[in-house]
Amino acid sequence: MEGITLTFIFMGLAIAVMTSHTKAGILLSGLATFFYFYLVDFNSWIPLVLFILGLLLIVTEILIPDFGLIGLLGIASVIGGLYLTLGDLGQTIQDMSIAIVITAGLVLYLAKQGYSLANFSRFVLTSSEENQQSKKKINRKLQEGNEGISETTLRPSGKAIFNEDDGLIYDVLSAEGHISKGTPIVIEKISGTKILVRKLKQKGD
Repeated sequence: MEGITLTFIFMGLAIAVMTSHTKAGILLSGLATFFYFYLVDFNSWIPLVLFILGLLLIVTEILIPDFGLIGLLGIASVIGGLYLTLGDLGQTIQDMSIAIVITAGLVLYLAKQGYSLANFSRFVLTSSEENQQSKKKINRKLQEGNEGISETTLRPSGKAIFNEDDGLIYDVLSAEGHISKGTPIVIEKISGTKILVRKLKQKGD
């Protein structure tokens, strides 16, 4: 039973990095990890930490294949975590073998279906683009000349608020270097997602 549960952990990772169902794959892998260590009734957090660290290193190696040492450390960490949990090297190797063979079959199947690491890259890129688009939509509500208050010290970057009613806090960049927190400011220029501000000149200045 433990070997099958371990298999679902690796299958979840394969789904996460090769298909567009990244979140589902991560969820599957996470739940399987929980049930695996629940079934073996582990008594220490060290094996679990080693196992999860190993998985992260393996995923890093898959996404950045130039660092072979990271992959080796990941495999060693996973095996170490399993061995400390099971206390039986033979059982550890058996469970790992089952998981690797079945996951390899899944990877080959996904590859034949046209899936690859490019799908994960597209997911990351799409998320980044959506975030940028969201920022642009918010920034469209602002105009050059809008007045506000610096919520943090600008060194020269920081945060500011321009409309207390909407409660939105914006990332801004000072055009005049250091601006103290709580200083009245005005938007000098908006370029894409960048908001350039300066101190608001008070009457009599």
